[in-house]
Amino acid sequence: MKKKTVWIPVAMFLALIYGGMLWGFMKPDRQYSDTENRFLTARPEFSLKALFDGSFTKDYEKYITDQFPVRDEWIGLKTGVEALLGKTETKGVWLAREGYLIVNYPASDFETKRAQDNIRFLAEAVKDYSERLGQEHVRVMLVPSASQILTDLLPAFCPRYDQSGYLKAVEEAVGPESCIDMEEVLAAHKEEYIYYRTDHHWTTLGAFYAYEAWAESMGFTPVADSCLKVVSQDFLGTTWSRLHGMGRADEISVYDTDMEVTRIRNLTEREEGFYNWEALKTRDQYAVFLGGNDGIVELEPGDKESGQDPERVLLVVKDSFANCLIPYAAGHYDRVVVADLRYLNMSLKAVAEKYGVTDLLVLYHAQAFATEATVFKIAR
Repeated sequence: MKKKTVWIPVAMFLALIYGGMLWGFMKPDRQYSDTENRFLTARPEFSLKALFDGSFTKDYEKYITDQFPVRDEWIGLKTGVEALLGKTETKGVWLAREGYLIVNYPASDFETKRAQDNIRFLAEAVKDYSERLGQEHVRVMLVPSASQILTDLLPAFCPRYDQSGYLKAVEEAVGPESCIDMEEVLAAHKEEYIYYRTDHHWTTLGAFYAYEAWAESMGFTPVADSCLKVVSQDFLGTTWSRLHGMGRADEISVYDTDMEVTRIRNLTEREEGFYNWEALKTRDQYAVFLGGNDGIVELEPGDKESGQDPERVLLVVKDSFANCLIPYAAGHYDRVVVADLRYLNMSLKAVAEKYGVTDLLVLYHAQAFATEATVFKIAR
Protein backbone atom coordinates (compact mmCIF):
# COMPACT_ATOMS: atom_id res chain seq x y z
CA MET A 1 0.00 0.00 0.00
CA LYS A 2 2.85 2.36 0.86
CA LYS A 3 4.52 1.66 -2.51
CA LYS A 4 1.32 2.69 -4.32
CA THR A 5 1.18 5.89 -2.27
CA VAL A 6 4.76 6.75 -3.20
CA TRP A 7 4.01 6.33 -6.90
CA ILE A 8 1.07 8.75 -6.86
CA PRO A 9 3.14 12.00 -6.77
CA VAL A 10 5.62 10.47 -9.26
CA ALA A 11 2.78 9.67 -11.65
CA MET A 12 1.33 13.17 -11.22
CA PHE A 13 4.74 14.73 -11.91
CA LEU A 14 5.27 12.62 -15.04
CA ALA A 15 1.75 13.39 -16.22
CA LEU A 16 2.38 17.10 -15.75
CA ILE A 17 5.71 17.02 -17.63
CA TYR A 18 4.70 14.78 -20.54
CA GLY A 19 1.15 16.08 -20.64
CA GLY A 20 2.53 19.60 -20.93
CA MET A 21 4.90 18.52 -23.71
CA LEU A 22 2.04 16.82 -25.60
CA TRP A 23 -0.17 19.88 -25.16
CA GLY A 24 2.63 22.08 -26.44
CA PHE A 25 3.08 19.93 -29.55
CA MET A 26 -0.64 19.74 -30.31
CA LYS A 27 -1.72 23.32 -29.72
CA PRO A 28 -1.31 25.83 -32.60
CA ASP A 29 1.57 28.27 -32.19
CA ARG A 30 0.81 31.89 -31.29
CA GLN A 31 2.30 34.42 -33.67
CA TYR A 32 1.79 37.53 -31.56
CA SER A 33 1.42 38.35 -27.86
CA ASP A 34 -1.06 41.16 -27.25
CA THR A 35 0.04 41.25 -23.63
CA GLU A 36 3.72 41.78 -24.44
CA ASN A 37 3.06 43.70 -27.66
CA ARG A 38 5.60 41.63 -29.62
CA PHE A 39 5.88 38.76 -32.10
CA LEU A 40 6.63 35.40 -30.53
CA THR A 41 9.39 33.05 -31.66
CA ALA A 42 8.35 30.67 -34.45
CA ARG A 43 9.43 27.02 -34.66
CA PRO A 44 13.00 26.99 -36.09
CA GLU A 45 13.75 24.91 -39.18
CA PHE A 46 15.96 21.90 -38.56
CA SER A 47 19.24 21.44 -40.42
CA LEU A 48 22.41 19.53 -39.61
CA LYS A 49 24.42 22.73 -39.90
CA ALA A 50 22.18 24.52 -37.36
CA LEU A 51 22.31 21.49 -35.06
CA PHE A 52 26.09 21.25 -35.02
CA ASP A 53 26.76 24.98 -34.65
CA GLY A 54 24.33 25.14 -31.73
CA SER A 55 21.94 27.68 -33.26
CA PHE A 56 19.09 25.16 -33.61
CA THR A 57 19.02 24.22 -29.92
CA LYS A 58 19.36 27.89 -28.92
CA ASP A 59 16.49 28.95 -31.19
CA TYR A 60 14.38 25.97 -30.12
CA GLU A 61 14.80 26.91 -26.47
CA LYS A 62 13.48 30.42 -27.27
CA TYR A 63 10.62 28.81 -29.21
CA ILE A 64 9.63 26.54 -26.32
CA THR A 65 9.78 29.46 -23.88
CA ASP A 66 7.54 31.66 -26.04
CA GLN A 67 5.07 28.92 -27.01
CA PHE A 68 4.76 27.16 -23.63
CA PRO A 69 1.06 26.42 -22.84
CA VAL A 70 -0.67 29.13 -20.72
CA ARG A 71 2.68 30.91 -20.55
CA ASP A 72 1.20 34.22 -19.42
CA GLU A 73 -0.63 32.58 -16.53
CA TRP A 74 2.54 30.79 -15.37
CA ILE A 75 4.49 34.06 -15.40
CA GLY A 76 1.74 35.76 -13.40
CA LEU A 77 1.69 32.91 -10.87
CA LYS A 78 5.48 33.03 -10.49
CA THR A 79 5.40 36.80 -9.91
CA GLY A 80 2.58 36.49 -7.37
CA VAL A 81 4.44 33.82 -5.40
CA GLU A 82 7.61 35.93 -5.39
CA ALA A 83 5.64 38.92 -4.07
CA LEU A 84 4.13 36.79 -1.28
CA LEU A 85 7.62 35.64 -0.33
CA GLY A 86 8.64 39.27 0.12
CA LYS A 87 10.64 39.69 -3.07
CA THR A 88 10.77 43.37 -4.09
CA GLU A 89 12.19 43.02 -7.62
CA THR A 90 11.46 40.57 -10.41
CA LYS A 91 12.32 40.60 -14.11
CA GLY A 92 13.95 44.00 -13.77
CA VAL A 93 10.88 45.60 -12.19
CA TRP A 94 10.51 46.86 -8.63
CA LEU A 95 7.27 46.00 -6.84
CA ALA A 96 6.94 49.48 -5.39
CA ARG A 97 4.45 51.09 -3.03
CA GLU A 98 0.92 52.19 -3.98
CA GLY A 99 0.69 49.57 -6.73
CA TYR A 100 3.54 50.99 -8.82
CA LEU A 101 5.66 48.73 -11.00
CA ILE A 102 8.85 50.70 -11.60
CA VAL A 103 11.47 49.57 -14.08
CA ASN A 104 15.01 49.24 -12.72
CA TYR A 105 17.16 50.78 -15.44
CA PRO A 106 20.78 49.72 -14.71
CA ALA A 107 23.93 51.80 -14.90
CA SER A 108 24.97 49.84 -17.98
CA ASP A 109 22.24 51.60 -19.99
CA PHE A 110 23.92 54.97 -19.41
CA GLU A 111 27.60 54.10 -19.35
CA THR A 112 28.12 52.58 -22.78
CA LYS A 113 29.94 54.04 -25.77
CA ARG A 114 26.57 54.41 -27.48
CA ALA A 115 25.20 56.48 -24.61
CA GLN A 116 28.17 58.85 -24.88
CA ASP A 117 28.05 58.94 -28.68
CA ASN A 118 24.37 59.89 -28.55
CA ILE A 119 25.25 62.93 -26.43
CA ARG A 120 27.79 63.94 -29.07
CA PHE A 121 25.30 63.50 -31.93
CA LEU A 122 22.75 65.59 -30.05
CA ALA A 123 25.27 68.34 -29.31
CA GLU A 124 26.22 68.51 -33.01
CA ALA A 125 22.57 68.81 -34.01
CA VAL A 126 21.80 71.49 -31.41
CA LYS A 127 24.79 73.52 -32.56
CA ASP A 128 23.77 73.23 -36.21
CA TYR A 129 20.10 74.09 -35.70
CA SER A 130 20.95 76.90 -33.28
CA GLU A 131 23.14 78.49 -35.96
CA ARG A 132 20.39 78.18 -38.57
CA LEU A 133 17.29 78.94 -36.50
CA GLY A 134 18.71 80.83 -33.53
CA GLN A 135 19.45 79.35 -30.12
CA GLU A 136 16.16 80.69 -28.73
CA HIS A 137 14.32 78.36 -31.13
CA VAL A 138 15.99 75.09 -30.06
CA ARG A 139 15.13 73.05 -26.94
CA VAL A 140 16.10 69.65 -25.54
CA MET A 141 14.04 67.72 -22.98
CA LEU A 142 15.25 64.35 -21.67
CA VAL A 143 12.70 62.83 -19.31
CA PRO A 144 14.07 60.86 -16.33
CA SER A 145 12.37 57.57 -15.55
CA ALA A 146 9.97 57.00 -12.67
CA SER A 147 12.80 55.41 -10.67
CA GLN A 148 14.58 58.77 -10.68
CA ILE A 149 11.58 60.83 -9.53
CA LEU A 150 9.33 58.53 -7.46
CA THR A 151 12.12 57.48 -5.09
CA ASP A 152 9.82 57.56 -2.04
CA LEU A 153 7.84 54.66 -3.53
CA LEU A 154 10.80 52.38 -4.16
CA PRO A 155 11.61 49.44 -1.87
CA ALA A 156 14.03 50.26 0.93
CA PHE A 157 17.74 49.96 0.10
CA CYS A 158 17.12 49.10 -3.57
CA PRO A 159 20.23 49.65 -5.75
CA ARG A 160 18.88 52.51 -7.87
CA TYR A 161 21.07 54.05 -10.56
CA ASP A 162 21.14 57.85 -10.31
CA GLN A 163 20.43 59.26 -13.78
CA SER A 164 21.36 62.81 -12.74
CA GLY A 165 24.96 62.41 -13.93
CA TYR A 166 23.90 61.47 -17.45
CA LEU A 167 21.32 64.25 -17.63
CA LYS A 168 23.95 66.74 -16.44
CA ALA A 169 26.38 65.54 -19.12
CA VAL A 170 23.71 66.17 -21.76
CA GLU A 171 23.06 69.66 -20.42
CA GLU A 172 26.76 70.51 -20.46
CA ALA A 173 27.14 69.22 -24.02
CA VAL A 174 24.20 71.08 -25.56
CA GLY A 175 24.33 74.14 -23.31
CA PRO A 176 22.03 75.00 -20.37
CA GLU A 177 20.26 77.67 -22.43
CA SER A 178 18.89 74.95 -24.75
CA CYS A 179 18.30 72.20 -22.19
CA ILE A 180 15.27 72.16 -19.88
CA ASP A 181 15.91 70.47 -16.52
CA MET A 182 13.16 67.85 -16.56
CA GLU A 183 14.29 66.30 -13.29
CA GLU A 184 13.63 69.57 -11.49
CA VAL A 185 10.28 70.07 -13.24
CA LEU A 186 8.93 66.61 -12.45
CA ALA A 187 10.38 66.38 -8.92
CA ALA A 188 8.26 69.41 -8.01
CA HIS A 189 5.14 67.31 -8.76
CA LYS A 190 6.27 63.88 -7.57
CA GLU A 191 3.29 63.56 -5.23
CA GLU A 192 0.93 63.74 -8.21
CA TYR A 193 -0.05 61.16 -10.84
CA ILE A 194 2.75 61.99 -13.30
CA TYR A 195 3.85 58.42 -14.16
CA TYR A 196 1.70 55.40 -14.90
CA ARG A 197 1.73 52.61 -12.34
CA THR A 198 1.91 49.79 -14.92
CA ASP A 199 3.78 51.48 -17.76
CA HIS A 200 7.17 53.16 -18.24
CA HIS A 201 5.69 56.35 -19.75
CA TRP A 202 4.73 59.53 -17.98
CA THR A 203 1.05 60.43 -17.83
CA THR A 204 -0.51 63.32 -19.70
CA LEU A 205 -0.39 65.31 -16.46
CA GLY A 206 3.37 64.79 -16.27
CA ALA A 207 3.64 65.86 -19.92
CA PHE A 208 1.57 68.97 -19.15
CA TYR A 209 4.03 70.15 -16.50
CA ALA A 210 6.86 69.60 -19.00
CA TYR A 211 4.91 71.53 -21.62
CA GLU A 212 4.49 74.45 -19.21
CA ALA A 213 8.25 74.64 -18.65
CA TRP A 214 8.95 74.40 -22.38
CA ALA A 215 6.35 77.05 -23.33
CA GLU A 216 7.68 79.52 -20.78
CA SER A 217 11.25 78.97 -21.99
CA MET A 218 10.09 79.70 -25.54
CA GLY A 219 8.30 82.90 -24.56
CA PHE A 220 4.79 81.44 -24.99
CA THR A 221 1.96 81.76 -22.51
CA PRO A 222 1.05 78.16 -21.65
CA VAL A 223 -2.57 77.11 -21.52
CA ALA A 224 -4.00 77.92 -18.09
CA ASP A 225 -5.20 74.40 -17.27
CA SER A 226 -4.23 70.86 -18.23
CA CYS A 227 -7.85 70.21 -19.37
CA LEU A 228 -7.56 66.46 -18.83
CA LYS A 229 -10.32 64.11 -19.95
CA VAL A 230 -10.24 60.48 -18.75
CA VAL A 231 -10.71 58.13 -21.71
CA SER A 232 -9.67 54.80 -20.14
CA GLN A 233 -9.63 53.31 -16.66
CA ASP A 234 -8.27 49.86 -17.51
CA PHE A 235 -4.87 50.59 -19.04
CA LEU A 236 -2.24 47.91 -18.33
CA GLY A 237 1.10 48.97 -19.77
CA THR A 238 4.53 47.64 -20.67
CA THR A 239 5.77 46.91 -17.15
CA TRP A 240 2.58 45.03 -16.32
CA SER A 241 3.20 42.94 -19.43
CA ARG A 242 6.54 41.80 -18.01
CA LEU A 243 4.88 40.41 -14.90
CA HIS A 244 1.40 39.38 -16.08
CA GLY A 245 -0.87 40.21 -13.22
CA MET A 246 0.79 42.57 -10.73
CA GLY A 247 -0.15 46.22 -10.23
CA ARG A 248 -3.36 48.24 -10.45
CA ALA A 249 -4.84 49.36 -13.75
CA ASP A 250 -4.12 52.93 -14.83
CA GLU A 251 -6.22 55.77 -16.17
CA ILE A 252 -5.38 57.38 -19.49
CA SER A 253 -6.29 61.03 -19.87
CA VAL A 254 -5.99 63.20 -22.96
CA TYR A 255 -5.78 66.95 -23.45
CA ASP A 256 -9.39 67.85 -24.10
CA THR A 257 -9.03 70.41 -26.85
CA ASP A 258 -11.36 71.54 -29.61
CA MET A 259 -8.44 72.35 -31.90
CA GLU A 260 -9.04 70.77 -35.31
CA VAL A 261 -6.04 69.18 -36.99
CA THR A 262 -5.35 66.81 -39.83
CA ARG A 263 -2.76 64.13 -39.08
CA ILE A 264 -0.75 63.18 -42.16
CA ARG A 265 1.20 60.01 -41.41
CA ASN A 266 4.26 59.08 -43.48
CA LEU A 267 3.36 61.71 -46.10
CA THR A 268 0.25 59.86 -47.36
CA GLU A 269 -2.24 58.64 -44.73
CA ARG A 270 -4.64 61.36 -43.59
CA GLU A 271 -6.57 61.13 -40.31
CA GLU A 272 -8.45 63.70 -38.27
CA GLY A 273 -7.52 64.82 -34.76
CA PHE A 274 -4.68 64.21 -32.35
CA TYR A 275 -6.04 60.89 -31.12
CA ASN A 276 -6.76 57.42 -32.44
CA TRP A 277 -9.75 56.37 -30.36
CA GLU A 278 -9.73 52.83 -31.77
CA ALA A 279 -6.46 52.18 -29.92
CA LEU A 280 -8.40 52.22 -26.64
CA LYS A 281 -10.00 48.94 -27.71
CA THR A 282 -6.61 47.24 -28.04
CA ARG A 283 -3.88 46.11 -25.65
CA ASP A 284 -1.67 49.04 -26.75
CA GLN A 285 -3.92 51.79 -25.41
CA TYR A 286 -1.06 54.29 -25.26
CA ALA A 287 -1.27 54.38 -29.06
CA VAL A 288 -4.33 56.63 -28.63
CA PHE A 289 -1.80 59.48 -28.71
CA LEU A 290 -1.10 60.35 -32.37
CA GLY A 291 -2.01 56.80 -33.33
CA GLY A 292 1.34 55.48 -32.15
CA ASN A 293 4.77 55.99 -33.68
CA ASP A 294 5.52 56.76 -37.33
CA GLY A 295 8.58 57.96 -39.15
CA ILE A 296 7.02 61.32 -39.89
CA VAL A 297 3.71 62.90 -38.92
CA GLU A 298 2.48 66.31 -40.02
CA LEU A 299 -0.16 68.09 -37.93
CA GLU A 300 -1.96 70.68 -40.01
CA PRO A 301 -4.56 72.98 -38.39
CA GLY A 302 -8.04 72.57 -39.80
CA ASP A 303 -8.58 76.33 -40.16
CA LYS A 304 -5.46 76.84 -42.30
CA GLU A 305 -6.33 78.56 -45.58
CA SER A 306 -5.38 76.77 -48.79
CA GLY A 307 -2.03 77.95 -50.16
CA GLN A 308 -1.19 79.92 -47.02
CA ASP A 309 2.43 79.56 -45.94
CA PRO A 310 2.83 78.78 -42.23
CA GLU A 311 4.72 81.35 -40.16
CA ARG A 312 5.97 79.11 -37.36
CA VAL A 313 6.67 75.41 -37.81
CA LEU A 314 7.79 73.17 -34.96
CA LEU A 315 9.87 70.05 -35.62
CA VAL A 316 9.68 67.51 -32.80
CA VAL A 317 12.35 64.80 -32.81
CA LYS A 318 11.18 62.24 -30.33
CA ASP A 319 10.29 58.86 -28.95
CA SER A 320 6.83 57.91 -27.67
CA PHE A 321 7.13 60.12 -24.55
CA ALA A 322 6.43 63.16 -26.73
CA ASN A 323 3.14 61.85 -28.12
CA CYS A 324 0.93 63.09 -25.27
CA LEU A 325 2.69 66.47 -25.02
CA ILE A 326 2.42 67.43 -28.69
CA PRO A 327 -1.30 68.38 -28.59
CA TYR A 328 -0.42 71.09 -26.03
CA ALA A 329 2.50 72.43 -28.07
CA ALA A 330 0.55 72.42 -31.34
CA GLY A 331 -1.59 75.36 -30.23
CA HIS A 332 1.41 77.69 -30.52
CA TYR A 333 2.25 76.85 -34.13
CA ASP A 334 0.87 76.99 -37.65
CA ARG A 335 2.16 73.47 -38.24
CA VAL A 336 3.90 70.72 -36.26
CA VAL A 337 6.10 68.07 -37.87
CA VAL A 338 6.92 65.00 -35.78
CA ALA A 339 9.93 62.83 -36.63
CA ASP A 340 10.71 59.47 -35.00
CA LEU A 341 14.27 58.55 -36.00
CA ARG A 342 13.58 54.86 -35.42
CA TYR A 343 11.28 54.82 -38.45
CA LEU A 344 12.43 57.84 -40.46
CA ASN A 345 13.87 56.92 -43.86
CA MET A 346 14.91 60.39 -44.98
CA SER A 347 17.41 62.98 -43.82
CA LEU A 348 16.25 65.04 -40.84
CA LYS A 349 17.76 68.13 -42.46
CA ALA A 350 15.71 67.40 -45.58
CA VAL A 351 12.59 67.25 -43.39
CA ALA A 352 13.46 70.61 -41.82
CA GLU A 353 13.97 72.18 -45.25
CA LYS A 354 10.84 70.62 -46.77
CA TYR A 355 8.54 72.07 -44.11
CA GLY A 356 10.35 75.36 -43.47
CA VAL A 357 10.98 74.52 -39.82
CA THR A 358 11.45 77.50 -37.50
CA ASP A 359 11.70 75.72 -34.12
CA LEU A 360 13.15 72.43 -32.90
CA LEU A 361 12.22 70.34 -29.86
CA VAL A 362 14.10 67.14 -29.03
CA LEU A 363 12.13 65.08 -26.50
CA TYR A 364 13.13 61.58 -25.36
CA HIS A 365 12.89 59.33 -22.36
CA ALA A 366 16.43 59.54 -20.92
CA GLN A 367 17.05 55.79 -20.89
CA ALA A 368 15.67 55.36 -24.41
CA PHE A 369 17.89 58.19 -25.65
CA ALA A 370 20.97 56.62 -24.06
CA THR A 371 20.35 53.19 -25.59
CA GLU A 372 18.74 54.07 -28.95
CA ALA A 373 20.79 53.05 -32.00
CA THR A 374 19.23 55.61 -34.39
CA VAL A 375 20.09 58.85 -32.56
CA PHE A 376 22.99 59.43 -34.98
CA LYS A 377 20.36 60.43 -37.58
CA ILE A 378 19.66 63.61 -35.66
CA ALA A 379 22.86 65.17 -36.98
CA ARG A 380 22.20 64.19 -40.62
